[in-house]
Amino acid sequence: MTTVGRYGHPRDERQGLFQDALADWTNDDVLQTKEARAALGARHPGALRVLDWPELRALFAKYDPPATKHGLRDRRFGLLSVGLAALGLVLALASPLAIGAERAVEMVAAALVVAGLTTMGFHRFGAKSKSRALGQRFGAERVRALYFQAVLANLDLASRAMTDDAALGEWKMARGRLLDHLPDPEELPGQIPKLAGPVDDDAEAWVAPEWSTPAAPPEPSAELELLLRLLRGQRMDGQIDYVERKLGASLGAPGQRAAVVRMLSRLLLGAAVVTGAIAAVLVVGMGRGPGDTDVKLALEVTAGALVAVMALAMLNDGRLLAGDSERYAAYLAAVSTARTRFDRGDLAEKVVALREMEIICYRDLRAFIGAHWRSR
Repeated sequence: MTTVGRYGHPRDERQGLFQDALADWTNDDVLQTKEARAALGARHPGALRVLDWPELRALFAKYDPPATKHGLRDRRFGLLSVGLAALGLVLALASPLAIGAERAVEMVAAALVVAGLTTMGFHRFGAKSKSRALGQRFGAERVRALYFQAVLANLDLASRAMTDDAALGEWKMARGRLLDHLPDPEELPGQIPKLAGPVDDDAEAWVAPEWSTPAAPPEPSAELELLLRLLRGQRMDGQIDYVERKLGASLGAPGQRAAVVRMLSRLLLGAAVVTGAIAAVLVVGMGRGPGDTDVKLALEVTAGALVAVMALAMLNDGRLLAGDSERYAAYLAAVSTARTRFDRGDLAEKVVALREMEIICYRDLRAFIGAHWRSR
């Protein structure tokens, strides 16, 4: 069964276990794609000329792809460490079968274990790489926030610009000046330790400090009503769609991946305990020497299983799978509450709900930065 996205694109309602829930995800909440702009322009051409912000789209494109690339790279390092440890474990198990080459196989297995540990160490202690990736993510989300906050701070002008050319020219000049409020990309990596801390004041959510004080809502109009409805779809529906995919049943979802990692970790830990006990019984109870083949095999399996457990733990903690799942659930509940407030409220309440959404998004962003920075 398919449903229609906020710009008319069909999308699957269900995601299979092995299907990437975000495979077709695009940042069309800021009209980043041609398809999103075409869909909006076909239905509301007046809104398109107000909501399409080419300069900001170009800036967003400088932040978002590198942030995504670094995130994928971190995940690959985690997966690589798990793969190396698992391969070392398999070789250790198979070494008695390599008649005449047992020593060589054992050395390769040990080398793979060391490589896995080295990869884990690089992944966990690479603070500079982590700060750069998180800085790019923070920058991308502040660009996204500016897109919506600029409209919220200029609702009267933006709504008039949908039909008035003079107001449109004024709107374009006003929003062009707002780009100066964005943080300097070169300074963001150095700010990550501070941004990883708690939010001291919700006023920090606003890209321009003066926007923290709400202005009186403008006079009602058909254009304003349409603009608010579109903002609801772009900002609220878009985030709910994204988070619901993150919380889905696919193995790409953090909750499902966390469950798989926990299960594998327990199995490997159990194997390590059993083979460790076997080695102890062989040495203590049966008088075998540490160099005997069966003792060495048991110890190698124990070591390989423990390294694999460490690698899986690093992958789970480094990606914060379980923690991310909890954060997404809380974020979904907060956004859903804000959307309900928007739907049930009058004009003033709708504006309040959209402003509340900016604070929710910023608090979630800071929670993301803090959790991933502390996990390094």
